[in-house]
Amino acid sequence: MENPSYIALSQQMALRRQMDVIANNLANVATPSYKADRIMFAELVAGKAPYPASTMSRGPLSFVSETGMLRDVSDGTMTQTGNSLDLAISGAGYFVVETPGGPRYTRQGGFRLDDAGRIVTAEGFPLLDTNDRPISVPPGESRIEITPQGTITTEGGEIGRIRLVSFENEQALRKLGSGLYESEMEALPASQGTEIRQGMIEGSNVKAVVEVTSMMEIMRRYQSAQKMLDTEHELQRRAIDKLARVS
Repeated sequence: MENPSYIALSQQMALRRQMDVIANNLANVATPSYKADRIMFAELVAGKAPYPASTMSRGPLSFVSETGMLRDVSDGTMTQTGNSLDLAISGAGYFVVETPGGPRYTRQGGFRLDDAGRIVTAEGFPLLDTNDRPISVPPGESRIEITPQGTITTEGGEIGRIRLVSFENEQALRKLGSGLYESEMEALPASQGTEIRQGMIEGSNVKAVVEVTSMMEIMRRYQSAQKMLDTEHELQRRAIDKLARVS
């Protein structure tokens, strides 16, 4: 296989990987608090590429290399629900919930009360307060009010304050599924500008029109690379045909 074919295949592999990421974004366009992913590529310059069966050498070749994934951490669209336990975070911050594997972080704020009166996620993980304790609503109390700073009050008064955290590098958070993240970094208190919106749910920040437009552009670039492969293949076929006639 000649070098132009290797370069075209390198580009097609990168485009296919990019298409997979876009497809996953589109699949989560309606997932609450989902953050779109962006794949990052860099130029990979290979060393001298020798001619087949020859001691001659060519110049360096430029390939495509995947360097990592970038998460779009911008806020999603806020949707009013009227449910007192639907909470959305405005700004850079995460709720802290207790799981069997330890504390985890999430922006999915569709909470509910379990049988013990604790505020929990849809999966049953309790929401933690600033003392890292599960927050419970006293029996018989139904009027739950939550301030933008996370203070929770009921008919009987204040029952706790939601812990909101942030991280120096949000890109280092690892996705676990179900809207949960884990991190080996220290969780820091959320900044002053981060607030809780009661009775609202944060939607996905995926912009469907942008993703579909990117998908169309990737398809055009993929077809262009395929045309390069087809041209290279035709040149090789003609060369072999001419050599066969000479011999």
